[in-house]
Amino acid sequence: MRLTESNLLISLEAPEMQVVRQLFRSQIYHKGALVSEPKSASNRMFIVRQGRARIYLASRDKEFTVALLDAGDVYTTHTRAYVQALDDLELLVADVEMVRHHLASTPQLTMAMIRVLGDLLSHAFSAIDTLAFKDVRHRLIEFLAYEAKRQSPCKECQTCGKCQNGHMVSLGLNTEQIATILGSTRQTVSSLINTLAKDGFLQQKGRGILCIPDLTALEAEKPD
Repeated sequence: MRLTESNLLISLEAPEMQVVRQLFRSQIYHKGALVSEPKSASNRMFIVRQGRARIYLASRDKEFTVALLDAGDVYTTHTRAYVQALDDLELLVADVEMVRHHLASTPQLTMAMIRVLGDLLSHAFSAIDTLAFKDVRHRLIEFLAYEAKRQSPCKECQTCGKCQNGHMVSLGLNTEQIATILGSTRQTVSSLINTLAKDGFLQQKGRGILCIPDLTALEAEKPD
């Protein structure tokens, strides 16, 4: 679900990027706040400094999540998509035109943006593949596996003696939010989580907290 594998926060720390770094200003959004919507006139570029955001398309009563933004991800607001804070969110924000003026004189920024564009294209094909060919169960397992890999290995899972390649996943999301991300319903996602737990692939430890005893086994449950 992550939008890119390039981390522009790292790129901006380079001494030669000092001038570009000064173009960005910190902005804070509380969990659930709308960061950007299609009718917005401003064309901003932002980098996630802390927290997560969701990019989604909406039409009447339907929503489709395109991607999640993590720390280091970059995005521009001049699109048909909405951006919403999934957590309390800190963004580094700059005007797109101001950043563009520095592309020619800052090769490091140009190369970083090329990597981002490549990641964007790759993710676009992945999103289309997911929407067209994968059922909700498959999408849920992919989402849980992604969340497990982005978080640090669980010390409890490493010492309990019951887990093989175990992970504790703290989603910080309720079932309805997960369903929105997956393009499904709360009832369907809740039923799938209960089924995976019954089959031994998950253990529910608390609200939004899941133990995956064997990540390899969970991923193997995805249909071909």
